Amino acid sequence: MNVAGILIAILKYGISPIALILLGIWIALHYQEELQKYAVCFWKIVRIVWKKAEKKIVSNDIEGRVNAFTKSLKKEIANFEPVGVQIQWVEEGQSPSEFFSDNRLIIRMREHQNQNKNFVYASMVFISKATLTKAKRYISKTQKESLDLFIAKKLFEKEKPRIVDQFFEDFFSPKMDVEKVAELVEKYTVIDKAALFFPILVQELTFLGEKVFWKKRDAQIITEVNRLVDFLEDYANREVGQEMPSKYFDGLYCRCSIVIISKYYRRESRHIGMYIEHIDSLTSQAIENVYIIGPASKDNIQFITEIVRNIEPRGLLETYTEPRVYKAEIKSGGKRKTVDNYMLLLRNPDAVRYFDEEYHKEFIEPFLKND
Repeated sequence: MNVAGILIAILKYGISPIALILLGIWIALHYQEELQKYAVCFWKIVRIVWKKAEKKIVSNDIEGRVNAFTKSLKKEIANFEPVGVQIQWVEEGQSPSEFFSDNRLIIRMREHQNQNKNFVYASMVFISKATLTKAKRYISKTQKESLDLFIAKKLFEKEKPRIVDQFFEDFFSPKMDVEKVAELVEKYTVIDKAALFFPILVQELTFLGEKVFWKKRDAQIITEVNRLVDFLEDYANREVGQEMPSKYFDGLYCRCSIVIISKYYRRESRHIGMYIEHIDSLTSQAIENVYIIGPASKDNIQFITEIVRNIEPRGLLETYTEPRVYKAEIKSGGKRKTVDNYMLLLRNPDAVRYFDEEYHKEFIEPFLKND
């Protein structure tokens, strides 16, 4: 239920003063982003008699929408901890700046008369500074810029579609002149059609960012991220029933696989053992993350659940994310069609989460020398 629904219920059934106070505190803690959106309406009324209310309208609009978007990502990305945003306006003679405080990014910015520009600028600063912060230590400039642009595009399309044109004019279009950035954004677009941009690509980059390396940037990591993007693009472009070119992605830092469970005859003959054997073979290849994907039909979900129940007791993999149903555009007969898919992530509980210099020298460098 949203804030409006709660208020309607209060008016309909009544509530005691103490309960109303406690409810107000609970709403403030759980519906902060939605309250900020209502605050925009309030300040628009105040603006009629107080011109300075314009700044309150813009800051509440930015904070409410950006914070709501980042919170929604927590449902798609394991280990993702949302960072809030707060807008502060600088006066003439003061310099714009950004800094973190109390798990939020404070953006001190100068107000522009074009409020769409204010929203776009603040959102781009936030995405650049507060998303995939750990992974960005190790990837290339073009990889960082392309990810920021694509995540921003998703934010604007979801939260405020009417300013997408402003974003394209100020940020997106100029960067498309950089060939490598444009190429990566095009690949993300294909991956996102299969609805795998956040739950797999960004998820794997989040895991990558948690690992501590012996130096800040390594050409091997940059190459590996490009290979991961290609791996996911191949999946997104596959025809229904077509075998993947590769069963898994076996990088030095990212090791994952997509297991598609969808073939009707295999469900009917209860070929659970075949899937268990395949997933066991992945763990023997030191694959850390196995993404189980299949149609979201009731019988297929039951079949996937049965397979997972048989895998987990072995102790090699455990369910790491809540199963989710999502819409994806898949290829069939050369055309894309929208379907409901089901996904969950199985992760090796013994996966190395942090690399130090000693680990890197013992396990990683020998692979680099033989590469």
